[in-house]
Amino acid sequence: MEAPGQSDTDPDREWQLFLDTAIHDLGAPLRGIGLSAGLLSEMSGDALNDDARQLIQTIQDGVIRMDRLLTALAEYSMALHLDRRAMAPVSAEGVVRSALAAIEALVRDTAATINYSPLPRISGNWEYLAALFRHLLTNAMQYRGEAPPRVTVSAERDGDNWRFAIKDNGVGIDAQYWSSIFRPFQRLHGSHKPGAGLGLAICKRIVELHGGRIWVESTIGNGSTFVFTLPK
Repeated sequence: MEAPGQSDTDPDREWQLFLDTAIHDLGAPLRGIGLSAGLLSEMSGDALNDDARQLIQTIQDGVIRMDRLLTALAEYSMALHLDRRAMAPVSAEGVVRSALAAIEALVRDTAATINYSPLPRISGNWEYLAALFRHLLTNAMQYRGEAPPRVTVSAERDGDNWRFAIKDNGVGIDAQYWSSIFRPFQRLHGSHKPGAGLGLAICKRIVELHGGRIWVESTIGNGSTFVFTLPK
């Protein structure tokens, strides 16, 4: 029996099924390539010259990047659909703590300071909202300036919504890119920054599935504030 609002011709559902199939079919051979490269390195040992070692390392690095991309695609696929029957009252503070626990190593490695004021209870899906905060907080730390990241999470009433803001002291974003950064695979800083270019696209989809909207306010060199609304 189909869930309300779903059908076999639902474009989002068809796209989700396509992504899920592609992720599954690509994952197995990718793991095989990584395993084979590792075994080749172990079996050959000192017989490998420097060029051969470099080639094997290039293969293994490529496998890691592809694995990260498949992981991001899986999360994007998840974000294409949210069963509204899975919505429930959740603590925004608890969600933020959960997100921070998942990226504890990044917080430590970047010497980041994360502050949040008292946050409200909201209606939503815990898993999706944790992914939303995790991506936004990760973004704030990855696109940092010379100083250690300082990130503030706050919320205030805005009519029938809660308006959340995640403010950082990072490199900032030029106004011409404020809209495009929420599209899939949009990366402003090239491949030298980690990530698949799907984090903000996932955030946009999650916010919209919860009935809100998301945008950014930023100045080059003076950090960014990602703002999103969620119905009360």
